Amino acid sequence: MREKNNFLKLAVCLVVLQTGFLFYPKLTPAVKTEIKTVGTVPSFGTYSFRGSLNFNVTKPGKFEIGKITVFGTYNGPYPWIMRVYTDNTNFMPIAGSLKSKSRAGLISGDGQFTIPLKANCQNFGEDWVYVPDINDREYKPYSPPKEVGAGEYTECIIVGIDPRNADWVSGRDRTLFTDDDNPLGDLTLATPFDIKFSADFNEKTIKGNYTSNLYIELIAAP
Repeated sequence: MREKNNFLKLAVCLVVLQTGFLFYPKLTPAVKTEIKTVGTVPSFGTYSFRGSLNFNVTKPGKFEIGKITVFGTYNGPYPWIMRVYTDNTNFMPIAGSLKSKSRAGLISGDGQFTIPLKANCQNFGEDWVYVPDINDREYKPYSPPKEVGAGEYTECIIVGIDPRNADWVSGRDRTLFTDDDNPLGDLTLATPFDIKFSADFNEKTIKGNYTSNLYIELIAAP
């Protein structure tokens, strides 16, 4: 009886397999159609800047002296950066002076003394970044390094985008959007955002009026 039941089970299995083969759909070659897709992306405009730096110091200390608010949207060809620098051509340092010989920052009315200037924005977190002068010998324009790393440059870069070297942008793990990525790969911010400026007015600050030829510039990175 057991042998008969086993024979019936085998027969049923064969019927099921045969039925499956009979009703299995016949494979047909895929049909591929090319759909032409073209279009253009116009310029979204550029950034605009509002604000001023006006200050009146009444006591020693580190103070914010003003802010510039950035508006608009920029979608020009990359690579590009927005940098902040001074161009203080009126600086005339006193020979042998203990004061900094850099022309960066705020310049006294007689052109002989300077007060270093720092900038901060959302990309910097809690850090304040030194604003260089474009005429200083130590000034090094930004350029992407060949190896992974931040590179050697002195520019104060606010925002920018530079994905030219995928390995360099993605960092050690070669994966984008992880913690070790080089931020200049995609260092952009939604507008409006603020660029704040500060200076340290201490006992070495000479009395007088101070000014600065301060620039915010959007340029194609080299």
